[in-house]
Amino acid sequence: MSFDRKVQIARMVSFPPVQSLMNWAIRLFVPRHRAGVILICMDDQQRILLLRHVFHPNAPWGPPGGWLGRDESPAKCALRELEEETGLSAELGPVVQISYESPPNQLAVAFLGKLKPGTMKLSSEIIEAEWFRADALPQPQYPFVRRAILAAVNDYQRWQMLEHESNE
Repeated sequence: MSFDRKVQIARMVSFPPVQSLMNWAIRLFVPRHRAGVILICMDDQQRILLLRHVFHPNAPWGPPGGWLGRDESPAKCALRELEEETGLSAELGPVVQISYESPPNQLAVAFLGKLKPGTMKLSSEIIEAEWFRADALPQPQYPFVRRAILAAVNDYQRWQMLEHESNE
């Protein structure tokens, strides 16, 4: 799907009637308590990978992530969503944030991760991908995403130190 077509879809999704229809569809097909997972991927310069999502008109830039599938662990969901959205894989780190919001009865889990070498291939639901410093994130951000990124930045160095020590 072309960049222009993705932008057209993103604009269409920003209209309130389309948002209402999407919310209705989610409520119809997703269990009563939704569970979402995001993966905060950081590089050696402590930049965060963010994707510009077609279906998130109110805060289009966010980390890879999505809804937890039936019989799927949060860790597998995080890695699956990364692969689906970017074509990449990652080394999964610790959980950095868990949140429950009501309404809409949604549980969210954020993992820290480090990308493995590979070639990025964006899915049709992603317009573009960029690396951002934590102090230069595009706005607006969903509150959970903002908290998860701050927690990931704080945990990243500790995770790398522990990983280095375990390899010695």
